[in-house]
Amino acid sequence: MDTVVLLGNGGREHALAVALSKSPLVGKIICLPGNGGTQSEGGGKICNATNDMLLDSGSTTTSAPLTTMDNATVIQLVQAVQANMVVVGPEQPLVDGVVDELAKHCPNVKVFGPTMAGAQLEASKVSDINFIFT
Repeated sequence: MDTVVLLGNGGREHALAVALSKSPLVGKIICLPGNGGTQSEGGGKICNATNDMLLDSGSTTTSAPLTTMDNATVIQLVQAVQANMVVVGPEQPLVDGVVDELAKHCPNVKVFGPTMAGAQLEASKVSDINFIFT
């Protein structure tokens, strides 16, 4: 069964996590950073990302929530948990190029979301105007 990393912490991401958890193909959904709702979902399929997911199994560091969605943290988490898929909820990680970076560093991982160039069309009216009129 697949492990999915879901980026975001809003109600949309909570709904996506619940919908993904209903698939028999999905074994685990790790929300980064997630929220109180995703943390409290029953069934054991949905959890929020914690720093111990990035550490060696022999570490004695206390578990704490991961709160950043920068590209380096996302790549490190995806590699550490051996995720098969990443679903990006919010716009900012897309604009920051998380899809492009995952394609470089984790080429076998499926990613749901547009590339940085595609995301910038949505995020920036200036990009829209330049795209349309050039």
